[in-house]
Amino acid sequence: MDRATYIRGQVLSKFDKITLSDGSKWDALNFNNTLVPVFDEFVNPKVPIPTVAEAKEVYIILQDQQENMNPIQTVCAPRFNLSMTIRIVTKWGLTGSKKLCEDIGDTVINLLRDDRGASKIDGISHVELVTARSISEVSQTNIAFSKILILNFIKNG
Repeated sequence: MDRATYIRGQVLSKFDKITLSDGSKWDALNFNNTLVPVFDEFVNPKVPIPTVAEAKEVYIILQDQQENMNPIQTVCAPRFNLSMTIRIVTKWGLTGSKKLCEDIGDTVINLLRDDRGASKIDGISHVELVTARSISEVSQTNIAFSKILILNFIKNG
């Protein structure tokens, strides 16, 4: 199995499942008793987007991935860096707060690693937080805040 496919599947396995009206299952994060959908690259229009707190829409997108050799190699097996971008999006009316997307981002990180970076994913030795960035986007009718996490998953073999 391709390493990018492996890490994507492992990350998705850490989330809960929601059942859609057509009976299909979808990955979601249980945040404050609301199931926030997790999408792979693009938002699926068949999946309902929930409101959380006062945010009109809240969802998570697994985005870009990259794989390269880790500069520190072992004698037993090659070591790889598998990076992934995870974006938490909160869309509001004309006022909102980036705290919600930051809190959800903390919840996501805590699913994948402990405070010292030890992995909570089988087959991954360490999860490094490369970058955590908060951004805002504004239109005439909405404001959106995103928490962008770039994580590096270190895998032997």
